[in-house]
Amino acid sequence: MRLFRPVPRISLAQRSDAAGLVQLYLQAWTPMRGRVDERMIADQCPSEEEVAFWFKGGFEVYRATLEGGLVGAVRCSFPTGTCLLDRLAVLPESRGRGFGKYLAEHAVSRAKRAGVSKVWLYASPKLETAVNLFDALGFRESGRVQAPYWGERAVLMEMSL
Repeated sequence: MRLFRPVPRISLAQRSDAAGLVQLYLQAWTPMRGRVDERMIADQCPSEEEVAFWFKGGFEVYRATLEGGLVGAVRCSFPTGTCLLDRLAVLPESRGRGFGKYLAEHAVSRAKRAGVSKVWLYASPKLETAVNLFDALGFRESGRVQAPYWGERAVLMEMSL
């Protein structure tokens, strides 16, 4: 009997992780077909070239690994004294184990270390589990915006630091 929940190792991703990250996003978003607009899935499933671009500057990508395998990732950027948290994804078979929470908390901690005043993100209101996670972490809805590249409205959530 296991008494402890497994905790993923969260580390800064490297350019060599690009192919694995592409596969992670594909595996994470494919089950969302029929739940969200196809444009959102296409936007959230980057190509290897796009992921490689992230590592050229402006983004920090953190990966969660468990027993040597990639189980999740989150991306941060720091525009204008704030932190944008996006691209949070966890493999379907690893969901419900707190890995998304660990990744989001890591991103918030990184934002605090960077000295920013606010962390913000966009989420689909159709992804209630994600919205509830961010709410539980202290993010608050600050508006709704039409995201044409997602084909639907998005919830803008913010956390003041």
